[in-house]
Amino acid sequence: MIKALIIDDEEHSIETLEWKINNYCEAVDVVASFSSPIEGLKYINSNAIDLLFLDIEMPLLSGFDLLHQVRKINFDVIFTTAYDEYGIKAIKFSALDYLLKPVEIEELKAAVLKCHEKKFQSISPGQLEVLFDTLRNSSSSQKIALSTKESIELVDSKDIVFCESDSNYTMVYIGDRKKLISKTLKEFEELLVPHNFFRTHQSFLVNTEHIKEYARHEGGYLVMSNGKHVPVSRNRKESVLKLF
Repeated sequence: MIKALIIDDEEHSIETLEWKINNYCEAVDVVASFSSPIEGLKYINSNAIDLLFLDIEMPLLSGFDLLHQVRKINFDVIFTTAYDEYGIKAIKFSALDYLLKPVEIEELKAAVLKCHEKKFQSISPGQLEVLFDTLRNSSSSQKIALSTKESIELVDSKDIVFCESDSNYTMVYIGDRKKLISKTLKEFEELLVPHNFFRTHQSFLVNTEHIKEYARHEGGYLVMSNGKHVPVSRNRKESVLKLF
């Protein structure tokens, strides 16, 4: 059984989420809930939990500030929030999970299942570093957390050469190696386009800093810094040529 805690400054949000968990997530036991983030923090630092449902925008102590003050994060976190787009992007960069309010039941079940499959994998210090760095600075090259069942690898976005769609997964090429991540290419596009990435094809997203050459034959393709060839679709060709 997953021991869960809810922290949200809105009582009705707590009641609604707890009702949905009790009725649709059999593996989850809500052991406590707090509308005061300060009281919730005290509970976390004194009790063992597996999963925290955490609101972000709260008086006195935001969800991000609360995590800063937890002595040891040995539990998983799902943010429940109506937070702005940039805050969501920061969460995505750190490979943490979130649910937008109002919380949809199917999305809740999927998030809980993901937690269960990870076997209550706790947040790493590196993930928190990525989260807070992204919140502090939106313009420079960012670290991004690449999460798989085996590990969470922190890489600089500038080191990613390109990304290739593989159904609901994305193959991320970092130098001469690659890593299959359970995120869609669209999700990576939302994260990386502000950091010199460009969609050359419905299946490819490239780091423009790693483009070495544009070959005109065979319909047109890019030669990347790792020697790989990336196709350019007909309707993207003009935009690609402008990069040169």
